[in-house]
Amino acid sequence: RDAALEVHGPIFYATLVVLAVFVPELLSSNVQGRFVGPLALAFMLAVLVSLIVALTTTPALSALFLTVDDTHVEALWLTLLKRVQARMIELVFRYLNIFLVLVALLLVGALSLLPFLGGTFLPEFREGHLVVQVTSTLPGTSLDEMLSLGRRISDEVLALPYVATIEQQVGRAEGTEDTWGPHQSEFQIELKPDVYVDQARAEKQLREILARYPGVQSEVVTFLGDRISESLTGQTAQVAVKLFGTDLDALDVAAARVQTELATIDGIVDLQFKRQSGTPILGVTLDPAALAAVGLKGQDVLDTIATDYAGTTVGQAYAGNRTEDVVVQLSDEWRSQPQQLSELTINGPFGPVPLSSVAHIVSSSGRYSVQHENGQRFVAVTFNVSGRSLQNVVAEARGRIARSGVVPAGVQLEFSGAAAAEQTTRIELALYSALMLVLIVMILSVGFDWPAHPWLVMANLPFSLIGGIFAIYATGIGLSLGALVGLVTVFGISARNAILLLSYYEQLVDEDEMAWNEATVVRGANERLSPILMTAVLTALGLAPLAFSIFQPGQEISGPMAVTVLGGLASSTILNLVLMPALAAHFSGRNR
Repeated sequence: RDAALEVHGPIFYATLVVLAVFVPELLSSNVQGRFVGPLALAFMLAVLVSLIVALTTTPALSALFLTVDDTHVEALWLTLLKRVQARMIELVFRYLNIFLVLVALLLVGALSLLPFLGGTFLPEFREGHLVVQVTSTLPGTSLDEMLSLGRRISDEVLALPYVATIEQQVGRAEGTEDTWGPHQSEFQIELKPDVYVDQARAEKQLREILARYPGVQSEVVTFLGDRISESLTGQTAQVAVKLFGTDLDALDVAAARVQTELATIDGIVDLQFKRQSGTPILGVTLDPAALAAVGLKGQDVLDTIATDYAGTTVGQAYAGNRTEDVVVQLSDEWRSQPQQLSELTINGPFGPVPLSSVAHIVSSSGRYSVQHENGQRFVAVTFNVSGRSLQNVVAEARGRIARSGVVPAGVQLEFSGAAAAEQTTRIELALYSALMLVLIVMILSVGFDWPAHPWLVMANLPFSLIGGIFAIYATGIGLSLGALVGLVTVFGISARNAILLLSYYEQLVDEDEMAWNEATVVRGANERLSPILMTAVLTALGLAPLAFSIFQPGQEISGPMAVTVLGGLASSTILNLVLMPALAAHFSGRNR
């Protein structure tokens, strides 16, 4: 009981700190937050339950199963490790300023690597399934032509050794949510269930195949990437450059210039401008005088054209237990020959009348769709990023377009997509993290009696950043969402270790009435070596499988998180065991 009461305060406040560090992830409201929110919630619930177990079940089981006769001899390696720790602490005592400068240089070096880490918040998901968008540069390309193109592409794709199946969707189905014309096509490519398939290499080879087909634009994305991008911008690519205005022709010209400018930027792939104009149409202009002469109204002509080409439901039929609509329309052979539109007959009060006698039929071109956002017309130039940081590429694209002056007056340009979502996430996390740090300081101020100790615990933030950032840089995983969660997690773990050490110093002096000197500092550090080291080693062993399988499917978030935690854990544990005692000796004695 006495031993449990001795540690219940430090454990309780350390747990509150660990819970506080996950508040920013839990409050994040965008797409990135939807990925890490359940992870943060699960972690927080697990920590709460473990706190209850540590304060109740563990002491009770210890009372039941541990006996007075049990003897314990400290392991030789632990004894040697304590001697090494004591000597290192004495060395740091002697040259504290030098060690502080070294740690500061390491921190500056780690922070200077941030611009070179690259990566994106949402990583490339290795799902074993790819989505390929293929669009003809000529709107109005026939369905048969796109199917023929699809068969040739499918034959080449299926020849790749890692492709299991491929299917093609052309145009849009009735009642679908995709407002595509027949010149747009989507391929669903399933890779063989082999964890050694390099998805990045697969995407590169698919782009090489598609580049051999002139007159088409294409992009290669994952299924989740496709869905996420569409939820952000309505486009399937990572980044959408939207041009808003009233003159659609001027928007087309500006978008074509933007596309030309972006084509010279390194790292941009799947660059597309899906032109909406140029779709062949047949314009039917009714002649009021001719209609009156044959006794017809304009609606009669429109109803007949709609029935013949779009179809009209005239009844229902039963097929087993299902009800099927009966639709009347012209045959496919007739509708596939636009020149026969003039021969269409309209039933009038004086007999059938050919359409050509009451209307002017002119071939022209138009738009198969006009996109709107917030009540404004827009066109979009889209692209993905490969081999470079998403933020760096978007920043270069912004600068290049601004300097070139390709956007005329009256046209408003906007970058949207993953880069804009990342920027929003950074602002949110910065705000929530600042609030989190204030909350942690408040918790520590309540938990500690010595005023310097809350600020010494906060020193674990740079301790963790040093190893975490160097681990990210060494492995090349980039500053992704998982790496960010890892930095937060390792700060919570290292802060808990510091709380256990500093609270024990308070106990030795305030309760055991020991003098506050170098010997007390070394003793406290030696006696807290085992729990701190055990926490670090067990955490590392638990995360090692995730770190070693970082490039396997399903580890896109947990893998970088594990690598970052392992790196930060290494630096923070060493500094907590060696530098923190010296800092406590230097600062804790003041005004305690």
